[in-house]
Amino acid sequence: MKLLSRKAIAIIVMLLVLTLVLAACRDREDVDPDLTANGGEQTEGTTSAPPSGGDNNALPPPDGVHHPVDMGGRTLLAASSWGNPMPFYNLNDDEPDPAVTENYLIERLIWDNGLRAKQQFNFDVDYVHVVEDFIGVFTASVMAGSPIADLFFLEGGDLLSSIIGDLIMPWSVVDLPGSDIFGPGIYGRVSTHLFGEDWGVYYNSPNPHVWMMGVNLDLIHAVGAPNPVDLYNNGQWTWDAALNIMRMATRDTTGDGLFDQWGIAGQPVDIVRHFMAANDAPFVDDNFNYAFDHPASIETLEFMEIIFREGLWQYDPVLGFNPGDWGRNFFAAHEGNAALFPSILWGMNGGDLPFEFAVVPFPVGPSNTADYTWLGGFGGGLSLPFGSTWTPEDKLIIIEEFLAWPGDEVELISEGGLNWPRSVLLTEEDVQRWWVNGARPRLDVGTLVPEYYWVLGDFVGAMYDQSMTVLQMVEYHRQPRQEMLDHFFAR
Repeated sequence: MKLLSRKAIAIIVMLLVLTLVLAACRDREDVDPDLTANGGEQTEGTTSAPPSGGDNNALPPPDGVHHPVDMGGRTLLAASSWGNPMPFYNLNDDEPDPAVTENYLIERLIWDNGLRAKQQFNFDVDYVHVVEDFIGVFTASVMAGSPIADLFFLEGGDLLSSIIGDLIMPWSVVDLPGSDIFGPGIYGRVSTHLFGEDWGVYYNSPNPHVWMMGVNLDLIHAVGAPNPVDLYNNGQWTWDAALNIMRMATRDTTGDGLFDQWGIAGQPVDIVRHFMAANDAPFVDDNFNYAFDHPASIETLEFMEIIFREGLWQYDPVLGFNPGDWGRNFFAAHEGNAALFPSILWGMNGGDLPFEFAVVPFPVGPSNTADYTWLGGFGGGLSLPFGSTWTPEDKLIIIEEFLAWPGDEVELISEGGLNWPRSVLLTEEDVQRWWVNGARPRLDVGTLVPEYYWVLGDFVGAMYDQSMTVLQMVEYHRQPRQEMLDHFFAR
């Protein structure tokens, strides 16, 4: 059983006290009982939002991010392929019930804040859920000059297509003094940045999909290898240090002539792509051309070739070398026979592994200049379609007002996002390394082109059977991959 830290206990006590205060007394200016009873619709007797301008701008914003402005009771529509994409807007749901709500305090803060925002700024929100062919419906409506919504939640690949198709505008068109997302970034963040522009925005929270290097501490201790955690803390966690550990761990422990313990396990493509990211090695260059021949990419592939040529990667000698068998390769580390492995929270069996483990970032390569340690995906976010009757500034105001639900208790944002890693990882030090590493992903447009980077599996096969040198295999795959890029970018 994991014990709560003193900080966590203090936060829980604070939350309980705040819950009692909220239950005992609710400020009538923030949440009118008539508003609560009528599902958020304005009724007689409520205080209307003061107009912007004049002396009002000299006053601090009441509770939210921006000074209230009257938006005329209009309804902002947000669209996605999966439901309501507006963060922290749930006023169509029932008022939180402390008897059944898992985290009543947070749900109460979100619910009350939503009521406040709608009352003070005089607007409403609804959403459009497109079940089939979301991007097709979105594209057709924007091209017709009448988008089906004013905001769209677009995933990374859809964002790229929408940018290329000139369907959305960058958030740089917004001129909003006092913006949180484009200022201190307390509650919100830019979720997608491409081609020098910001295209998607969303809420702040620890990224749950962080890739780390898992460490089998039992095996590390058994072979007398340096502990990667110590190496990382001492600034000595390098490619050479990792390779040394892999070589020390790989051995035949039964005397049958076959390795049964290895330096690294995991899906080969995952291993290669994160080592490439940790060396600033591109898949695609700035002009959307094949870039596996970039010096940093060649350097990384040559390092990978050592690992697979020397047999340091775990595979089943009976079933044979198969870099494409994802199910077997991804979970091979759970057997406990490899010192290192790519790790992500959803792939750690909830922390129930048959060995003591830790996590550290992937070691950075010799060409790393930007402090990247893993390859991230392009995050989705709320984007601005052409043709909406709402100004981008008013849309950003509404987004930021909903995001401001924690008020001054901003630690609630991160505390909620750390629950999952704390349930999986074994120590708070691991959690903190995981959290910090979440801000160190490298993004590559090549990951958005369907099947483009699957060529890494072919590279690994050639590395293992030595059918081609690194330079030969990079050149061999150039033309078909370049054709993929040309077709995707319509050149």
